[in-house]
Amino acid sequence: MPHTMVIAVPPDQLTQLDALVQEQQTAETRWRAGAEQDAAVLRLRGPELRAARARIRTERDRLRESGTHRVSRLLALAPALRVELNHPGLLREWDSIPEGAQRAGQTLGGTGPHRGTGLTARLVVSLPDALWTPLQRGVYWTNEPHVRALAGWKDKWGGGPSAGRPAAPPEALTERDRIVAHITTTGEIIRTALTRTVNSPAKGLRQGRTGKS
Repeated sequence: MPHTMVIAVPPDQLTQLDALVQEQQTAETRWRAGAEQDAAVLRLRGPELRAARARIRTERDRLRESGTHRVSRLLALAPALRVELNHPGLLREWDSIPEGAQRAGQTLGGTGPHRGTGLTARLVVSLPDALWTPLQRGVYWTNEPHVRALAGWKDKWGGGPSAGRPAAPPEALTERDRIVAHITTTGEIIRTALTRTVNSPAKGLRQGRTGKS
């Protein structure tokens, strides 16, 4: 089941992503025209035509799945997102997030979905379970010890004198910054994947009739 996410991103990167998708859609259209010409679909009828079209659809789906034809935002982002999940070891099985726990994308101490300099555009993308689950659960569980540490810090220093507590000394503020630096949000991971995607778009996409690389 797809899971829709709305991520605050730099507008220029969103424009670049959509341009890449448009380019890939055009390339796939050319590939399909070549594949149909090779299969001589205009001369086929009945079962032979249906079989030829089924073969072309199967190859089209394979090329999309392999990342050769990245004809949607998801397909464009997926290779880089897998890299970003795999790099810190998030792309694996995780326990479920406890009922009632704070969502991974809104982790205490993180920047949240709508904050950050220059993040004025909104990337809407629907992730399949294979990407959504390790992203959400992996971020939650890797953040969990740091979130607990930050909660402990806030119990001791949060609010300062206005809340009847002593002001946090410089070393305590440094400790808080150290804790927060270890907390990652789902949005940060997707933004990093977006940056990777638009800085390293698919090059040399085969425009031939087979679509093979």
